[in-house]
Amino acid sequence: MRPLDELPSRRPSRRALLRGAAAAGAALPLSACGPVRIGQPTSYTPPPPGIDDLYRQDLLALLDQALALGALAAPDSVLAADDLLLRIRDALSAQRDALLTGAEAEEIESAAPSPSSATAGAPIDGAATPAPADLPAGAGAQELSDLLIRIRDLAAQAARQVSGSLARPVLAIAAHETWAAGRLAYLGAAAAPAPAPEAGQIVPVRDVPASDPPSIGASVDYDQALEAAQEDEWYAGYMHEVLAASASGAQRQALLEEAAGNRERAQQLGQFALADGAPEVRRAAVYPVPGGELSAQTLAALPVQLATALLQDHAALAGAAPFERRPLPIAAALSQAERLAPLVTALPPLPSLETGTE
Repeated sequence: MRPLDELPSRRPSRRALLRGAAAAGAALPLSACGPVRIGQPTSYTPPPPGIDDLYRQDLLALLDQALALGALAAPDSVLAADDLLLRIRDALSAQRDALLTGAEAEEIESAAPSPSSATAGAPIDGAATPAPADLPAGAGAQELSDLLIRIRDLAAQAARQVSGSLARPVLAIAAHETWAAGRLAYLGAAAAPAPAPEAGQIVPVRDVPASDPPSIGASVDYDQALEAAQEDEWYAGYMHEVLAASASGAQRQALLEEAAGNRERAQQLGQFALADGAPEVRRAAVYPVPGGELSAQTLAALPVQLATALLQDHAALAGAAPFERRPLPIAAALSQAERLAPLVTALPPLPSLETGTE
């Protein structure tokens, strides 16, 4: 007689296994099984989208609407000379592309007709721009401005709640739309937009799905961004006082108020640094003047240089900061975009991620 370990194994037949599985299944409540079929995987229910994707999809929808309105808004002589509507349309398209996932971009590219098959005048870039017949009659610069402000406000809300990697680009979009609506008003094509939200108004407004919580960046990035913002706020406060010394009347008062705002933000950022273990930047008694002298050219260029630097600083800080520290840099970035509206004829579609102004 052979030992047990040498006996041939007696594997049950497939039919016996199926009978056993059926019997075991019969002993369980149907609700515990779900729609399971032999030879097929169990059905899969994907988790709900996270807060990042919820905001991203809503912003994409508004950008599509703005692109459609921008295509219909016929520029008057003032806007045509400034090329503002063309700049806004180009920026909206770039912002839309920046928010697409790789899979979405590939899908749009594969769905776009080739140049040989495209009809004359038809868009071939894959942008989902509705046909003019689907848009409200009389769409123009004011409607576009109103929609830009809706994008601004939604993007500012998003920057408060989404992951750090998305907070910076959506705040950049909000800053550009702030500038664009302000520029439309400055040229007389639309009414003055509602002011950008202040830090105290930037609060969480959406529930965050527990299945996919947002994330923040590395603490070293936060420390560096916080230090840079402190330095530039102190410097801007000093230089705005320098500008005020050569101004008079309402302009002088406005510059002094701007200097006070710079210093107040620098102090608040310093308090963040002390609480969070980041470098605190102290106010210096004197700062160097660009170029070493106060020429007329230097004085004229300073307001743009200061506002641009602060916008970039605060957008970077919002992307690196913990959620509870973001309202201040979000509001600061938007306020600098408002300052730039009468000063520059163009702004990059994603300021702070792209540098340079005209």
